[in-house]
Amino acid sequence: MDSSIKYLTDLEGTQVKFDAVAEPPFNFPAQTSIILEKLGEDSNRLTKEDIAAELGPSDTAGKFLCQPASEEDHNRRAFLRIYQQLPIAGTETKKAAIRASQAVDSPPDNLELNAFRVFTKLDCDVVPRLLGYQQRQQDHDEGVPGGHITYILWEKIPGDSLDLTEFWRLPFADRQAIRNKFRQVYTKFMLCGYMLCMGGPSKIIYEKPSGQMHICGFKRAFPFDEPQTWGDTHYYQYGLIQRSKFPFYLEEKPPNKADWIEDVNGWIW
Repeated sequence: MDSSIKYLTDLEGTQVKFDAVAEPPFNFPAQTSIILEKLGEDSNRLTKEDIAAELGPSDTAGKFLCQPASEEDHNRRAFLRIYQQLPIAGTETKKAAIRASQAVDSPPDNLELNAFRVFTKLDCDVVPRLLGYQQRQQDHDEGVPGGHITYILWEKIPGDSLDLTEFWRLPFADRQAIRNKFRQVYTKFMLCGYMLCMGGPSKIIYEKPSGQMHICGFKRAFPFDEPQTWGDTHYYQYGLIQRSKFPFYLEEKPPNKADWIEDVNGWIW
């Protein structure tokens, strides 16, 4: 299993066309997005032995910053994720017929798309809006002819990922205001029945001027097995409180701890 090779390269400036989706409650118009910048890629390049062990298929997932191709929406930004089946390691230069024989009959269940579809059905307003999606088969001149490609497009909401070091430098009252907002937002998020595989401050998008907050990062989002209730451990999972015995590392200059408060349960607020 090799994740060092990148496959979704040199796509800046290319257009991705989405067909209209009219399957209530999903109603997305046909649209075209232009890729502006690649933000990252995670590849899962598997060997024949991996495939035999049912670890496959090989695939990759890349995230991109986009803008609409239409001039009236030219200043808007969105994020695009591309999931694409890859050839088995060592077969990348084999004939197209050999690579085509590796195509799966149907695309694997896509966790991110499943989550976004649920959020849309439930009209969840504390996550970015799904703007469109597309699933197709690869062409003859692509890596795995007949293999799957899935495109997911969602809005880029105002704000940035919460900076944990900056957060812990704020006065106690300001930290509490952010925690209170997070509890409000995350409680609504839990009602959708989903959890993130890896929580953390990067999943909290916070716009300072307005105080608006959203939860993001659904590449590995899973439905709950049973309903969840709020607990202070959710603050901890996202870095908003610390354990007194095991404080986490804060980058750069340590903040002033004068107004840090430890409660009877050993949480630092």
